[in-house]
Amino acid sequence: MLASPHTSSGDFAVPGHARALSGEQQRSIWYHFSQQRLKAWQPILTPAWTIPFYVAAGAFFLIMGLLLAYAVSGSVEYSHDYTDDELDSNRVGRFDFEITEDMSPPIWIYYQLEGFYQNHRRYVKSYDPSQLSEGDAPKTTEAELQRCDPLTALGGRVMYPCGLVASSLFNDSYVFLRQGPQDSDWARVDVNDEAETIAWPADLNGKYRNVDPEAVDSQGRKNQEVLNMWILQRYPPVECEQIDFSGGKAYVPVSVATRTVSGPTPDGAAATDFASEAPVADCSGYMTSTPVCNFTRVGEHGHFHCDGEYRKVRRRRWGIESGHLIVWMRIAGLPNFRKLWGKVDSRLQAGTTLRVYFVDNFPVKPFYGRKSVVIATSSLLGGQFDFLGFGYCVLGVCCLTFGLWKWVQCKCWPRPLGDISILTSYR
Repeated sequence: MLASPHTSSGDFAVPGHARALSGEQQRSIWYHFSQQRLKAWQPILTPAWTIPFYVAAGAFFLIMGLLLAYAVSGSVEYSHDYTDDELDSNRVGRFDFEITEDMSPPIWIYYQLEGFYQNHRRYVKSYDPSQLSEGDAPKTTEAELQRCDPLTALGGRVMYPCGLVASSLFNDSYVFLRQGPQDSDWARVDVNDEAETIAWPADLNGKYRNVDPEAVDSQGRKNQEVLNMWILQRYPPVECEQIDFSGGKAYVPVSVATRTVSGPTPDGAAATDFASEAPVADCSGYMTSTPVCNFTRVGEHGHFHCDGEYRKVRRRRWGIESGHLIVWMRIAGLPNFRKLWGKVDSRLQAGTTLRVYFVDNFPVKPFYGRKSVVIATSSLLGGQFDFLGFGYCVLGVCCLTFGLWKWVQCKCWPRPLGDISILTSYR
């Protein structure tokens, strides 16, 4: 027969390995924990405890919800979906915001996309972070940039930057005009869209560094001849912007001009796949303090002189260091998202009309998406986010309701604590 686990005195027998332990070890916390002998406290949740707890929790959540709702109530937000707005022959459209409440700076400008799944697994992986930060020694072959698959090269030249994330860059552009209650003409609103303003500080510490397009490699080839540096046509070091809108002048966009360059076949590229000529941004002196760019205006031939109604703007961060590219490269987790486009540091008075010109470069209808412009002021919690305060209020009301119901139940239908007469097996 098996030996009884109990001693003659009725106590549990001490295992052999336990008898080998010293008295100090048997008194240790770890020993009592491993032998499941820790002292425990199991409170009895009587109505005298639960009802005040629910009432206190409900009052706390309700007060927090009201405070959060008050914190965001001071923010002002306007949005407009321009997906279906009418465009002119230059693919330029416009719409107006009627400012009904004073908007104090900073005023943030966002673009909002709906139905764009930037979090798709293959999309997220299609970029090479080393290409964005290498700076002095660019990679010129597809074999070196396999992480950008399936969009690494175009026309035999490695794309700079490569990958699906960068190539799908949101590139609609906006111009904001204002007309005050007492004004007769439109004035351009200065929008700060520098990288230091719209991008995360962590993304500005060496993660994005431009390659000098005019630098020459060991074979005498310029980087802009070997690489497809398409990003320079989007964000050149010098831009030309329209500043005169008096007399009802319409917005006519001006972009950097392009010129054709040719060069030898890059290493690793087949001669049949290589386009011997390719367009590049017509700029020079990229890395100097005074870069020069030529421009062209939509609907016109030849170079456009950026003067008179237009002005030149020197960009400290151009190419892949542009804040718009950096913001886009930070992947959104949901298919409907907003990304920061710029900041306005001037006050918009109630009664002001804000006119927005946009250049429609980013198609969304092929994937049944939508796009909008949002302007908003900030609050203590950031933007206008009502859900958090509403959620706290709902939770507080639920707790108060449950606590009140338990109090009524105890007053109207009392029963002794621990009464088992209502259990089925005791009836």
